[in-house]
Amino acid sequence: MERSDNSKSKLPHYVSSKIHPSSDPETDHNSYSLEKFRLYETRQRFYLVGSDRNKQLFRVLKIDRSEPSDLNISEDPVVYSPQEIKNLLQRIAEGNRATGGLNFVVKAYGIAGCIKFLESYYLILVTKRRQIGFICGHAIYGIDESQLITIPHVSVQTDVAHSKTELRYKKLLSSVDLTKDFFFSYTYPIMQSLQKNVTSMGEDGMPYDNMFVWNAYLTRAIRSRCGNTIWTIALVHGNFKQIRLSIFGRDFSVSLVSRRSRHFAGTRYLKRGVNDMGRVANDVETEQIVLNEDAGTCKGKMSSIVQMRGSIPLFWSQEASRFSPKPDIILQRYDPTYQATKLHFEDLGKRYGSPIIVLNLIKTFEKRPREMMLRREFANAVGYLNTMLSEEKQLQFIHWDFHKFAKSKSANVLAVLGAVASQALDLTGFYYSGKPKIVKRTANQLSRTSTGRDASLRDLRVNSGDPARIGSNNENLNSMINQDRESDSNQLKKQDKVGEEGPHFQSGVLRTNCIDCLDRTNVAQYAYGLAALGRQLLAMGLTDMPKVDPDSTIAAALMDMYQSMGDALAQQYGGSAAHNTVFLERQGKWKATTQSSEFIKSIKRYYSNEYTDGEKQDAINLFLGYFQPQEGKPPLWELDSDYHLHVYGNAIQEEDPCPDNCNLETNAKPARVGITLAPIPACREDFLRVKLTSFDKLIDRTCSAIKNVRLCSEPDHRPGGSAGNSGVAPDAAYFSLG
Repeated sequence: MERSDNSKSKLPHYVSSKIHPSSDPETDHNSYSLEKFRLYETRQRFYLVGSDRNKQLFRVLKIDRSEPSDLNISEDPVVYSPQEIKNLLQRIAEGNRATGGLNFVVKAYGIAGCIKFLESYYLILVTKRRQIGFICGHAIYGIDESQLITIPHVSVQTDVAHSKTELRYKKLLSSVDLTKDFFFSYTYPIMQSLQKNVTSMGEDGMPYDNMFVWNAYLTRAIRSRCGNTIWTIALVHGNFKQIRLSIFGRDFSVSLVSRRSRHFAGTRYLKRGVNDMGRVANDVETEQIVLNEDAGTCKGKMSSIVQMRGSIPLFWSQEASRFSPKPDIILQRYDPTYQATKLHFEDLGKRYGSPIIVLNLIKTFEKRPREMMLRREFANAVGYLNTMLSEEKQLQFIHWDFHKFAKSKSANVLAVLGAVASQALDLTGFYYSGKPKIVKRTANQLSRTSTGRDASLRDLRVNSGDPARIGSNNENLNSMINQDRESDSNQLKKQDKVGEEGPHFQSGVLRTNCIDCLDRTNVAQYAYGLAALGRQLLAMGLTDMPKVDPDSTIAAALMDMYQSMGDALAQQYGGSAAHNTVFLERQGKWKATTQSSEFIKSIKRYYSNEYTDGEKQDAINLFLGYFQPQEGKPPLWELDSDYHLHVYGNAIQEEDPCPDNCNLETNAKPARVGITLAPIPACREDFLRVKLTSFDKLIDRTCSAIKNVRLCSEPDHRPGGSAGNSGVAPDAAYFSLG
């Protein structure tokens, strides 16, 4: 194969401008990602040979095996052709014939990490993958199989490498199942929102420091030694779902991406509330992405909306009990100035901008006070923090007793939550790429694209306005989104195609919580997603009204996605699928069957919380690097508590010596292979119903009440304060819908 003059030059830290390198000899050999790997071994070294998807360009990573407890890695700077890599491997085999030659070990699709326990280093390789979707032409993968490879040769290992403690650590790490709910992409920063990716300009390197990259610690050693991120894959933990839908023959995809934070991560009863760093348990960002068929090109349109869930940001806990399925809630520490709560909301402001809208779904009244104590203290915290914030940055607090309202026979939980969602969307807006524009290119740029199939996110940034003016931070977006909000509500009613306008941006976020951020929260997040979907479809010109009928086939498909997402997140945090009584009733499931299935879920959750969560938490702490084993110190399973790991250890996790930004340029739209997303036709009637439904009436009757929620004063419930009614929290927001 004829090679260009620059084929042996060093690669930049990370370049994702192309998914498929062209066979054109003038193609820039730096513009590709390594996606396929083969591991070979000699007595002295491992050789990991990585190639692009088409196996035209090859790189080599050398790993020394002669040291029992050190990690020595070197990257060959040469980019090889297929024939050259074949010749190189033949020379290595000849040179090592006396000691066993060169042997093939395993085929892989990326390094998930590298870890050391007491002595040996281990390499974690993804050996089987499956394609689960596309975002703007970039393939998203799940993991089907992984393998733990011991790096030192057996001849140099000591007895420590085969000790019971070392073997137990290996077993503990292996209990983190990478084949469930982990996903990644070679070329698209799936750990960031679409809006963030589009507005990030000129950045290099996958952002491994991102809070949603679960193997940031595991990959750090390799990234720091190589000075790049092309050998490793960034794993996001949570849930990824994608479906294809069609309206009047126009196809589009809806993707639901849920990302769990690696900070203060763990299981239900072992990780509650907030830590001293302001990180909350079960912090999950959920992004709903709508893309048309041309998304990723200069003709494409795309939209996304982000919401999040997280534990109540106070110092509280529950201890799992064999005698009580609902153990007492304990307010562990009295924080008079709510410093940890303040840090949490400051972090949300940096991540999403303002306003921050808090939807609190826990109980207002209980015969035996549990949730209501947290509700009252949470309201106190928000009220206190708002006294120190400017009006535009004040927290918008909405409390609604989900359970109390749901007990009513005529209750329409989704309708009320839909009204809240509509109000929140008016405040935060959502991301929409804007009217497509023709992008001028130089002759050199044109020669490096596939004709008519340009999948560059650079084009998308141009469609989304001037990046220099927009910037990548939320403060610059605030002024733009505020201008959008003034006219959006009228334009949604008057214009047939909002898609003819410029770009829209989201600033701020809806933060939803119940006690566990599982069951009630998931229903609320679906209601928000449904309200957002109507606006997204209108903005993209796919419908002519800003609402999707809650009884439509599209709403049913979206409900299935949120239900599946809720089950996955509940399994990760609580040990069972989510309780979905609202969804099941909406779907017309038989009540007796529903009750029995919900009872079984409760039993599974109780068993998991009581008997298996301890080991699961240990595995998470080991995987995330919060605990790093050392010979001569107590092993992980003998610690009385892991509290100090998630406070003082957090500072270690948030430092990353490697490049943490990402180049989003990509020029070639990949062939869609390996996955088929069959369209789900939507009924024409779904978008032609103009009649005033009970849903519309309910929104009209509740919007003003929800919009005008205020925090009311109440007697001081702190030690020494006057005691009020212990059963009622008077500053709750009530909805009278009768």
